[in-house]
Amino acid sequence: MVKLKYIFGPLILLVCIASETATGQEIDFGQYGNYSVSVTELNAQDLDFGTLISGTGSQSIELANAKVVEITGVKYLDVIINITADSELLLNGNLACAGDPSCSIPFTLETAYANRGQNNIAQAQFLNVNSNSTSAQFPILRRESGPPAPPPTPPNKEHNPALYEESAYIYLYGDINVGSIDSGDYSGLITITVVYD
Repeated sequence: MVKLKYIFGPLILLVCIASETATGQEIDFGQYGNYSVSVTELNAQDLDFGTLISGTGSQSIELANAKVVEITGVKYLDVIINITADSELLLNGNLACAGDPSCSIPFTLETAYANRGQNNIAQAQFLNVNSNSTSAQFPILRRESGPPAPPPTPPNKEHNPALYEESAYIYLYGDINVGSIDSGDYSGLITITVVYD
């Protein structure tokens, strides 16, 4: 069983890149308003590999059976997500089992996201996970081709960003390798951080 922890909040970021050949600038429209973002689990159960027998070997949860997390926010703003997962599932969550092959199960995280306005794994964009950690920046709603839209209007009495909310979806899945382990419940933690860019 892998449990999820969510962290989300504002992020202020201004990036200037300079080189001999080009100069660029990113404007962080998210810092000019009080925009909200929410993270919700769509399928209530944890990422669960079920009941397994000691020495079973490699077991997988595929994308089609992934844990689905919904991010709801202003559709024209970008979010930055950071996902990290424990590299082992530990017997009864006991930290003393870390690195002990008799009471820990290696876990490899896989993840993807979809931002076309619907929960559809056929539209998933796979993320490169390195050492059970990944990050990505994308708009809540994928932009169509063409020139970029004008800057967003900051919240005010006449403009309510909640009227422009949309959802993006994160898919969490992966593999475990069950060796000769003690019986019991094994668990780990996946942490998702979501902030506006």
